[in-house]
Amino acid sequence: MVLRAPGRRREPRRALSPLPARVTREELSAAAAFVPRDSGPGPAGLPDPPGSLASAPLGTLRSGILTGHLGGPWLSGFPRYVWHRSGDTVVEFRLTGRRPGEYTGYELHPSEWPEGLADHAS
Repeated sequence: MVLRAPGRRREPRRALSPLPARVTREELSAAAAFVPRDSGPGPAGLPDPPGSLASAPLGTLRSGILTGHLGGPWLSGFPRYVWHRSGDTVVEFRLTGRRPGEYTGYELHPSEWPEGLADHAS
């Protein structure tokens, strides 16, 4: 049996959330850092294709922040999730938990896209 605190609700995953008061996208973007995943090269040991996340991950992360594609909960002043959409591709960045503002990223299947992101083309 699992016991939960009464009235405690976890924010739904993959949902756009508003920017907290006194926080600017520009400040968040400047403070964010990208940490590569330890998964090695692309699928089946092949190098990542040109134009993929591997070619400019920090710029892709910062672009997602600047467009406001952010998802909570907020931890140490940063959103747990940042999404970047380019055409039919969405990359999800997630806080690593190592240091505030460090994210790792991976591509999402369209069925995993945050609600409302499909309406926002980058």
